[in-house]
Amino acid sequence: MTDPTSEILMFQVGARVFAAVVHDAVRIGAVREAAADELVVETALGLPFSRERGIVVATQQAEVERTLVVDQVVGIRSVPESDVHPLPAFAAACIGSGAVTGFVMVDEAPMLLVDLPTLVRERAGAAAPA
Repeated sequence: MTDPTSEILMFQVGARVFAAVVHDAVRIGAVREAAADELVVETALGLPFSRERGIVVATQQAEVERTLVVDQVVGIRSVPESDVHPLPAFAAACIGSGAVTGFVMVDEAPMLLVDLPTLVRERAGAAAPA
């Protein structure tokens, strides 16, 4: 019997590579295909070096999509469920974003696991006028 697996999407922002659950992404596209007000450029993950690739994420309102600007999409990978871990309480207290929900072991190295809808929602909330 094989272990249950999770599908993760790996993407790079700046010098770091992050992971997200595949179903959080609606599609991958070019930034130039999105309207400027739909782009989410700077987040708690950092600022991308280039601004050409985007991960389209659905917001809480199903008809509204935002494009998270990333440097590159590294790929999709299946990982055993046993390699997906929640964020330890101390780490969660130190990270200023509720979008970082845990970590996943990929090739024996930990990679932060990001909830894309939460990340986009946090940035949209920060950008809203007071």
